[in-house]
Amino acid sequence: MISSITEKKSFTLPLLVCLIVISIQSFLIGYQEPVFDALAYAERALNFSFIPAVDAPETGIVFAPLYPGFLNLMMQLDSSVERALNCYVARTGGCDVSGLASVYAIQTLIIALVVYFSFLASYFITNRYGFSIAVMILILFAGRLSEYTTWLITESFAFVGFMSFAACLAYALKVKDGFVAFFLMGLTLSLSVLTRPSYLYLLYSLIFLIPIYWGIAHRNKPFDILIKLVAFLLPFLCLVIPWMLRNYYYHGVFGVSAGYGAYILSERVAYNLMSWSEYGVSFVYWLPDFGDSISKNIFDSALYSKLDFGSADGYYRYGNSTIRSAVYDSAQTDPERVRFILDQYILPDFLKHVLVTVSLSFRGMWVAKYFGLIGVVTLIPAFFQIKRMIGAAPILFLAYPFFFMVGFHAFVSVSIPRYNAPMVLIYSMAIIITVIAVGRVFQKLQWPWKN
Repeated sequence: MISSITEKKSFTLPLLVCLIVISIQSFLIGYQEPVFDALAYAERALNFSFIPAVDAPETGIVFAPLYPGFLNLMMQLDSSVERALNCYVARTGGCDVSGLASVYAIQTLIIALVVYFSFLASYFITNRYGFSIAVMILILFAGRLSEYTTWLITESFAFVGFMSFAACLAYALKVKDGFVAFFLMGLTLSLSVLTRPSYLYLLYSLIFLIPIYWGIAHRNKPFDILIKLVAFLLPFLCLVIPWMLRNYYYHGVFGVSAGYGAYILSERVAYNLMSWSEYGVSFVYWLPDFGDSISKNIFDSALYSKLDFGSADGYYRYGNSTIRSAVYDSAQTDPERVRFILDQYILPDFLKHVLVTVSLSFRGMWVAKYFGLIGVVTLIPAFFQIKRMIGAAPILFLAYPFFFMVGFHAFVSVSIPRYNAPMVLIYSMAIIITVIAVGRVFQKLQWPWKN
């Protein structure tokens, strides 16, 4: 058990460091103009309403509500935000990105909290303050999270929910596994679900894994496990289910979001068309930064050209054009389109879909390029080191949500590192642990000059 926190300054200082460093990094990045996905979120903000207007049903969006709701609230509080979003959605040009300053300021604060929660998760699971400070500093040094401070996308909200969930999970695993810890786990993960629906499947999996883990590893009685599960699910029942019921009432869809599943899956299943030779090359080609260069030197271009996002005849383009058109022509509703994709592209060769998911998972793991590569390389040696510190079961359970999301993103989407940015916590812990272990080995060596 971790001793009680007696020095508030020790835990306030890391928060201040996160705020200062992230603010500086945000300033250096500068305000980013909304494009592509960001414009879609701006449109949803303009149309946001919990209850659709009778004469304007489009005001009742069917998408995850938290981020569009936040932007809509900012429009009401700050007229500059309203003018900026209306201008960008109109796509007339001449928009003033500085009108989004208040939005980006709040997102900067939120990303600072993401890093701080990473520090807390590391501290709760290891009970090592200095180590956790080093993990936090390395995350700040990587700089990947700060990119989302001035970008009009959901990452800041999704990641603060997920990383605060990780901190609560670490607390439950090693500090105190009471009702409050599980309630906060459910609350924070529900916030992520309401921002990005993919986290809903992580929540579903934990409904089964929490009883298994606490029943085996902690030998809890069935009633105690039931209380933990109730605490975990209570925020979900109070926050997520009402939104799902609202979508069913107004749009006939019982879900957090709708209309996007077939759109994403049509891009993903195109990669199942890879030949086995292309599949093998993909593990090299999708290495961060240098993978494409190496592939061009050692492989025939026919083995990697279709793996390129920008290739005119690549799998990505084929998925979002030819396959998507075929899917949308064959079915009218999103559930019907998803079923069509399952029947035509996934279930006939499910093993191939799973194996391609492995390759796409690696592509999505290269967060911050070389930082992600080093992190992946150090995962296994770091595991054996941290197992001696805290045991295998707690660290594996803490890591599970991170790796589940990596695999899930690769299973249903084209899997890009942006989706898996929270992996910086796992990588930073692995790198610091490995560096410490290597340092100890060098200390024990008998150097000639020491004699």
